[in-house]
Amino acid sequence: MPAIAVERTIGITKRAVLGGLAGYNNEKMGRQKYKRLAVSLRERNKIVGGVVGEVWTTVLFIQLFWMDQKFRGKDFGTKLIRAIEDEAREFGATRSYLDTMSFQAPGFYRACGYEEYGSIEGYPGGITRHWFTRSL
Repeated sequence: MPAIAVERTIGITKRAVLGGLAGYNNEKMGRQKYKRLAVSLRERNKIVGGVVGEVWTTVLFIQLFWMDQKFRGKDFGTKLIRAIEDEAREFGATRSYLDTMSFQAPGFYRACGYEEYGSIEGYPGGITRHWFTRSL
């Protein structure tokens, strides 16, 4: 009989789940394009900001975005977002989506042309998680 195991590390299970899911998706949708992307802002070879994402099929998912405090409000963030969107377009992406917390950057993403399509309240301290998307 199968048993459920709680793991402290997720490597083996993650590979198995991803492999099974990829196989199922390929069966239903055909083999799909996938690419990881990263764009950084550097000052004297030190990374002071960056954005990390992935394109699956025709959609860019912006997973991580960070900017050192002293570079915020100087248009570098917008340039990083545009750079990853441009790279994603080159790979065939036609849409982008991301999520952010209410204390992070919802206003920034709105200024970049993203539209909110959902949110979840209930995080500690009255924090809300927001999901945004935009056509590329």
